[in-house]
Amino acid sequence: MSDLLTLSEGAVLTHLATRAELASGVLPASDDLRLWARLADGAGVPLAGGGRVRTSLDTGEPVLTGPDGWLAGVEPEQVIALRLRGGTLELSVTELDDVPAERVMRVVQEFGEQALDALRAFAEGLEPSPGVPVDVVVLELLMKAPETFADPLPPLSPLLLNASLELREGRVGIVGAPWDTASVADLAPLDIIRLALVRSALRTYGEGADLSKAVTYLSRSDAVLARVADEVEREPLGPALVEALPRTEPAALLLIARSAEGEGRSFEAAGLISEVLSLSPDLAPAVRDAAEYAACRTTPGAPLPERAAHLFRQLLTYAYRPARRRLIEDLIALSVRVAEPALADLALFENDVVGEFLDARAEWLRDDEVELLESWRRTPLRLWEVLDVSGDEITVTALGDGTGERVRLVDELLSGQAIPGDLMLTRLLDDGTGPHVFGHPFKVDPERGEEMLALLSDPVDPYAVAAFFRRPRRAPTAPGTDAAEAADSTVTDDDTGR
Repeated sequence: MSDLLTLSEGAVLTHLATRAELASGVLPASDDLRLWARLADGAGVPLAGGGRVRTSLDTGEPVLTGPDGWLAGVEPEQVIALRLRGGTLELSVTELDDVPAERVMRVVQEFGEQALDALRAFAEGLEPSPGVPVDVVVLELLMKAPETFADPLPPLSPLLLNASLELREGRVGIVGAPWDTASVADLAPLDIIRLALVRSALRTYGEGADLSKAVTYLSRSDAVLARVADEVEREPLGPALVEALPRTEPAALLLIARSAEGEGRSFEAAGLISEVLSLSPDLAPAVRDAAEYAACRTTPGAPLPERAAHLFRQLLTYAYRPARRRLIEDLIALSVRVAEPALADLALFENDVVGEFLDARAEWLRDDEVELLESWRRTPLRLWEVLDVSGDEITVTALGDGTGERVRLVDELLSGQAIPGDLMLTRLLDDGTGPHVFGHPFKVDPERGEEMLALLSDPVDPYAVAAFFRRPRRAPTAPGTDAAEAADSTVTDDDTGR
C-alpha cells in the first residue's frame, strides 16, 4: 500500500457527478475513480477536512463513501476532482476548459494498446477477460509518465467511450470484445481476435474508414464469417456501411444480404445471395440461405394440405433465423428445454412472426398459400379436452370459449399418445381440408385447467404461458408417504404431447 501511495502521490482523477449520486452521498468507482477505490479499500484514505474515504461493495459494484456531507458543495453535472496529496484525498469541483491535449492523447493511446494486449492474452487463455483493469492502466501511466494525471483530465469513462473503447465492470476493451466469454469458447485463439476486430470495424465505422482488413479477416475464417453474418442479421448495417462494403468480395456481399434479410427484404437478400454464390459457390452460409429461399417456392401441382405442411416448416425455419431466434430462446429461459418445439409454435403466432414472414416473402407464395397463412394468423390458441380416441381419429372440444366446439382430427401420432380426459394447449390450423395440428401441443394437468384458461385472454402473453409450464405441481401423495417424500416427487408440466 505504501508503494501505491507513493506512485499515486499528486495524481488527480475526475468524475461527472449526477443528481442521484449526490443524493445518495456515494460515488461510483468502477471506472473513473477505480484507482482510488483500490487505495481506499479496507481502512480507507483520510479526506482533507476530516473523515475517511472508503470503498464499499454493498451494492455489488465498488463505490466511494465519505463522511456525512462530504459531497455537499457539489452540484449535479459538475466535474469532481479527487487528488491524492500527502496521503490524503482532496475533493474539489473543477472546470475542464484548458485540458493538456497531449496528455489526453497519451491516456487514450495507452488504454487502446493495453486493450488490444488484453484481447490477445484472453484469446490465448492467459487472462480470464478480454479487457484490462482501469486501475492497472492508470498505474502503468503513472510509472511511465508521472505527470500524466498532474492536472485534471476529462473523466475516464466518457473519454474512453469517445475513443471507441468499451468499459465493463472496471475493465476496458476494444469495441466488440467478447465480454460474454462463454460465447467464444469454441473458437480458436486467432478467430477470437478476428471476431473482435471485425466487430470493432463494423461498429465504429466512420466515413472514409478502411474496411479491407475486416473483410480479409472474414474471408479467412468461416467460423467468424458465420458469427458476424448472424449478428448483422440481428442488427442490420447502416446505409453508409452497406455502401462502403466491397461488393466484389463474397464475405462482404453476404453481410449486405444478411442485413437486408434482417430488415425484412428477403427478395433483395435472395438476389444478393445469388451474387455471393456466383463468386464463391461453396460458401456455406450462402448455400444454406439459397436453399431456404428456394424452399419458399412450392411445387405447383402439389395439393394445398401438402403445401400447408411445407409452409409450417418454412415458418419454423424463419423463426429460428438470427433476427428472431431470441423470441424462442427467451421463452425457453422462462420454461423448460423439453418444451422447445411447443414454445417455437407459441413464438410464431403470439409474436406475429407469421406476419413478418408474409411481409418478407409473400412474393414467392401462391395466392392460396397467402390466404392460408392469413387464416393462421387469426387462429387463436385454445385449451382442448380429449373426448374420444378411435384408431387414428381423436375428438376434442374447446374449453373456456363458451362454444363447446367439437373437432375431429386424424393424427396418427397424437391419437397414439392421447387418452380421453387429457387437456392439450394448441392451435388447430386449417390445412385446406380442415383443422390440423402442425405444432407441438402442450399437455396440461387437468387440475390446472382453470389456471391455464385464465392465461388465454386476448391478447395471449406468450411469456406467461411459457412460465406456466415451469411452475411445479405436486404428484399425488401415496398412502404412507410422508411430506418429505412427497416433496421429492414434485413433477412439472413439461410434456409437449408429440
